Amino acid sequence: MQNFMLLRLFTLLLAAGLCCGTASAQTRKPKTQTPQNQQGANTEGPDSETAAADLNQAESVEQSGSAPSSLAAYSGVARKHRFTSQGATALLRYAKILQDSGELEKAFKNYSLFLSDYPDSRRFEEAVKGQIEIANAFLDGRKMKFLGIGVTSGYEQAEKMFSSVLATSPFSKYAPTAQFNLGLAYERQGKMQEAATAYQTVLDRYPNSPVCPNALYQIGYVYMRIGTVQGSEDLSALVQAKNTFEDFLMQYPKNEKAPQAKENLLSMQSRETGDYYTIAHFYDKSKNFKSAFIYYNEVIRQLPDSEKAQIAKARIEELRSEHGDDSLRTGPEKVETGDRALTRRRLQAQVETTALADYAGPPRSSVVPEQLPAVKTRLRTQSRDVSPLPPVEPDLPTQ
Repeated sequence: MQNFMLLRLFTLLLAAGLCCGTASAQTRKPKTQTPQNQQGANTEGPDSETAAADLNQAESVEQSGSAPSSLAAYSGVARKHRFTSQGATALLRYAKILQDSGELEKAFKNYSLFLSDYPDSRRFEEAVKGQIEIANAFLDGRKMKFLGIGVTSGYEQAEKMFSSVLATSPFSKYAPTAQFNLGLAYERQGKMQEAATAYQTVLDRYPNSPVCPNALYQIGYVYMRIGTVQGSEDLSALVQAKNTFEDFLMQYPKNEKAPQAKENLLSMQSRETGDYYTIAHFYDKSKNFKSAFIYYNEVIRQLPDSEKAQIAKARIEELRSEHGDDSLRTGPEKVETGDRALTRRRLQAQVETTALADYAGPPRSSVVPEQLPAVKTRLRTQSRDVSPLPPVEPDLPTQ
């Protein structure tokens, strides 16, 4: 009985303690809010008033003109009142002061922190703009620093920064500029294929952006560099460059880069024409006049009003007067005659006949041989007979 009374008393005391604890927990005010509730918050109350007062104090410090003191003040507000509107403003000011002070890499990281913590902020685009300005500084030749000393080109750093901007804010109003400048960063590092891909992405992802004309022009320029400036003699790249510049002029005939596109086309065409003239001159000196005649005509076709075209016209007239048109004419060396021509005509007629639906003659295999009779050739008995016959379409010279 005594044990039962003690157990009952213990149960009552435990229940009373739990009730007191629950009531205390219900009346206790939480010290912090979750990030979801704090993000972008501007609630009224003691905490909001404290955050506003701290931000005003930091702004007063900034007005005094001391960058280190301003950085310390804004850093304190950003840490103490994170995920509040005051904390967002403090972090953005902190990054901006770093940028103005030349601490570009550190500023870029703090802009990234702002974009991550406050994606719905009304000042989101302002942070993206700050990042692009910093990346542009490296793109324009700003050097990376080590222990405060510029040691290397910042093109690679610019590439990383523009890639970061596109990863965190691909639909920002500044994203097309970041994508285009990423192409420039590749190009200045000599990564031509990557540059062309980056410029093409501008056209594919942001087709209505004002950056598109520059991107299309730059694609042509990159392929022109691949084919000429780098000495690769990549004919496919030159064809791509030519087609791109022609597309550019068709789509943007009044663009400020249209004259340069026309000049680039003329330059490539002149280069190609010069190559044809060199080949024609080579065959001319080698006394392969038929081949020379072919390439002189190509020079005239490419640039009919050029100086080389006039020289080519004059030389063609000389060749005609010296050797006659028949010896310069291209095509089969001789007309097919004899048994081979007769057999070919007979076979053609037989094929047409056996193809009729009501054909009732002998099997086709009995009248159509497996192959045409071989052409009889004479033996070459002299040294001059060993040299090959000139082809209809001559090969390019190797020297």
